[in-house]
Amino acid sequence: MTQTPHTATAPSLVGLIDARGEPPWRIVAGISLVTRLVRSFELEGVQRIAVVSDRAVEASALGATRSQTQLSTLQAAKGAPLSEAALDSAGADVLVVDGALVVDRRLLAALVRASAPTRVPTLPAGSVRLARVPAGELARCGESAGADWIVLEPDDLPTWDLKMRGHQDVLLRDASTPEAVREAETLLVHRTQKSVMDWPARWIDPPVENALVRWLAPTRVGPDGVTGFGAALAIIAAVLLWHGWLVSALPLMLLVGWLDGVDGKLARLRLKGGWVGDRESVVDFFVENAWYVALAAWFHASGYDEAALWAGGIFIAANLVDELAYTFANPLLGRSLDLLTPADGAFRLVAGRRNVYVWYLVVAFLAGFAWEGFVLCAGWALMTALVHAVRLGVGVLRGEAQK
Repeated sequence: MTQTPHTATAPSLVGLIDARGEPPWRIVAGISLVTRLVRSFELEGVQRIAVVSDRAVEASALGATRSQTQLSTLQAAKGAPLSEAALDSAGADVLVVDGALVVDRRLLAALVRASAPTRVPTLPAGSVRLARVPAGELARCGESAGADWIVLEPDDLPTWDLKMRGHQDVLLRDASTPEAVREAETLLVHRTQKSVMDWPARWIDPPVENALVRWLAPTRVGPDGVTGFGAALAIIAAVLLWHGWLVSALPLMLLVGWLDGVDGKLARLRLKGGWVGDRESVVDFFVENAWYVALAAWFHASGYDEAALWAGGIFIAANLVDELAYTFANPLLGRSLDLLTPADGAFRLVAGRRNVYVWYLVVAFLAGFAWEGFVLCAGWALMTALVHAVRLGVGVLRGEAQK
């Protein structure tokens, strides 16, 4: 759920955000455009960030999330050359960004890596609104400056995004008007959806999750709050299942699944994860299996005797094997099991996971076959665990580790 920074920092680079005027301070998807750029710089390893504004601004109000970030504010009149901002770059290159832009992190990363003066074409044509400027040449950021620099076209960058498990166009949008802000917000919320997911997460959950994300984005509720609330509901659902109150438990279980998607999307939208989110998978594993223990206990008490205990035991053991396969895949193969081949991604669509099991249980309960639904989930969990365990072993033996 958390945002992954580049491991290397950019000590020889200063990030400079031109936040003069009203547009850079507009709230887009829960945070201002300026804050979004500050956090994007941080995630790309830029530790020295300056914000140029035509108003008095406290650095503490700009939304930095890392203690090592050196954030400063400068004042300059709107329309004046950036060189009048008295930036002390100490011989470092300057990565200049217009604060009214929504900029893809991949663009910033490419500029961070650049070894020569580089600019990104933006509207209006010829203006320099996103560029890496050589040390001491900030005055060149004029309307026609930079013609001799390398031109970095967004379309030239790879569209594959590992953390989103799929292809996404490189984003560069002007958000200087209210209409453009609404369009950018819709696009940013949409782009929080990962590509390789199970079938409910791909086709059923997004409208509900995105509506909740839009509702929560401008509030003070963070990913940790959503995760904690979801965990509390999950525990309540386990208690209800223990007593066999499926009519109350199943809707809560669906809501827990939606909230599990919301906390990650909210973190990606605000470019700020949470402490709980880093440990969410562990919490999810124990809470989820508490549901299956509770269901097995209730079915056992309802006359299914040892069959219920066997089904519950297989269900939980299979989940454990599957969790271990996913856990060991990253260090052994360098990526998730779902991303090894297109076939692995396709299997993720139907593979047994909490979302899938809950929907099977809902359908089975509504059809009057709750016990059969539980057995079906246990069997599918076993099949999923076997496929993933074998896939991990084959991947290791074939040397499929990512180079």
